[in-house]
Amino acid sequence: MIKLVATGNRFMKDDGIAIKIAENLEQSLHQLNIEVIIGETDCQSCFFFINPKDFVFILDAFYEGAEPGSVHLFSLEEVIAQSSASFMQHDMNMIELMKLYKSEWKGYFIGVEIAEIGFGDELSPVLQEKF
Repeated sequence: MIKLVATGNRFMKDDGIAIKIAENLEQSLHQLNIEVIIGETDCQSCFFFINPKDFVFILDAFYEGAEPGSVHLFSLEEVIAQSSASFMQHDMNMIELMKLYKSEWKGYFIGVEIAEIGFGDELSPVLQEKF
């Protein structure tokens, strides 16, 4: 099965971009038989909704200093092979759990470049405009 896992904190401005995107696309993705899992910051719970036979897309906010709203795409194999979990900011995140279980995960990590992180339930003006 194909699954999209959206993580982030909707109360930390741009950190909630993945959740906003997933909620916006959820109906269309369901029509394509893609299951949408809104994990928010509870990566451990949503990890147990996937299994190694699934093709998994992990969608999260990302910061690499690129243009806000730009999209970064990495294979899960590439991300899991990294020595640190710099891809995601959440405690015991999906990538760390995938490393721990040492299965051959297939899929992609999709990171959306942020402009601003801070308290607030709205995206930054830059990401709101691009959304």
